[in-house]
Amino acid sequence: MEQKDWITVPVLPCKTIGETLAFWENLGFAITYRQDRPYQYGVVERNGHQLHFVRVKGAEAGYTGCLMMVQNVEQAHTDFCNALKVGLGRVPHTGVPRISRMKPGQSRFTITDVSENAVIVIQMGEKDQVEYEDADQDTLTPLQKAISLALRLRDFKEDHPASAKVLDMALAKTGEHETAQEKAKAIIIRQELARVMEDHAKEKECQTVLSTLDIPDEVTEALRRQHIWG
Repeated sequence: MEQKDWITVPVLPCKTIGETLAFWENLGFAITYRQDRPYQYGVVERNGHQLHFVRVKGAEAGYTGCLMMVQNVEQAHTDFCNALKVGLGRVPHTGVPRISRMKPGQSRFTITDVSENAVIVIQMGEKDQVEYEDADQDTLTPLQKAISLALRLRDFKEDHPASAKVLDMALAKTGEHETAQEKAKAIIIRQELARVMEDHAKEKECQTVLSTLDIPDEVTEALRRQHIWG
């Protein structure tokens, strides 16, 4: 194997090294290094991925993180959710720590550890970039573009309120050129956002509007399977 001349090792801050290493160990990572003096430092590793942490005294919580590229992002999400359920008794989607929701076919998710480091786990290949750029296509109808933008805000930025706002504005302006299936797709995504944000009135409203669309039940169910988080 060719010896590398340079190696770059990004280091993430943590509040306490013990709690942070224990969190990642619970997710299936192995602790490969730990030191407590003269400063706290530790390393965890899984499938060739290393995460380095250092305790920063007096540091306030802020956005730090890194990307982790994997061959099977859905399996990684399932593994992490199962580990969190065993370790915490639940799968947290809000607060700290937490893991973002993931629908079938999605190309990424984010896990935020006990020190508020955000590790974005991404499917290897071009799918992630293609999904992000989907909203930039010139051939999309206004509603299709709004759906793509809403998914970008939801899946890539975890900004559920902004995603919901985009869909609300688009659905209020839909014209005859938009198909019933595209309208149903937008409504189902909006309904799921309402469920996650615990806006029960909006969730019920979406269901009422959805029931007025003239599309087969099997099409509606297929859209639900595609766009509702597990």
